[in-house]
Amino acid sequence: MSDIKLPWDDDSEAIKYVYVNPRKKFSEKYAYIITSILILLGIFTKYRLTVVLAALLLLSLLTKRYVAASAKGLEMYTDMKITKTYNIWDWSEIEAITYEKKHEQPNLILLYFTKGDVTKRFFFSEEDKERVFELARKHNKKIKIYDAWEYKQNLKKFKKEMKISNRISRKNKKK
Repeated sequence: MSDIKLPWDDDSEAIKYVYVNPRKKFSEKYAYIITSILILLGIFTKYRLTVVLAALLLLSLLTKRYVAASAKGLEMYTDMKITKTYNIWDWSEIEAITYEKKHEQPNLILLYFTKGDVTKRFFFSEEDKERVFELARKHNKKIKIYDAWEYKQNLKKFKKEMKISNRISRKNKKK
């Protein structure tokens, strides 16, 4: 999976996420071309800011993120080539996990981890979904687990009811 040593490699309970590249191969090639053009513009024109933009774009292209759900919580390791960050969301801090099935990824499940106002989303294999839930409940009994499809259906129903009630209230005001 990775050529670097990750903090959860020795943890047998760790459940690793599945990397899904949201970028198309051709768009990544174009991003490298744009980076090159920005560097050239920064060198040969008076607009030096383009070199900074090129460096940021190149850094985002080279950044790799690794994630695992373990006994510690949700562990996120980011390798940015120039620096590495390691962040842990403890299970006691995570308030909810929402799961959603995406048609584009038939064997994967998308899990949203919510901590306060921040939500992070990662793909896990379908078989690992229940293992993640068990691990979460084992370390945090208060964690809530939601089904995104169910939530969306309830939201549609609520919006429909609100439209109807708004129509009725407008009709009553006209009378």
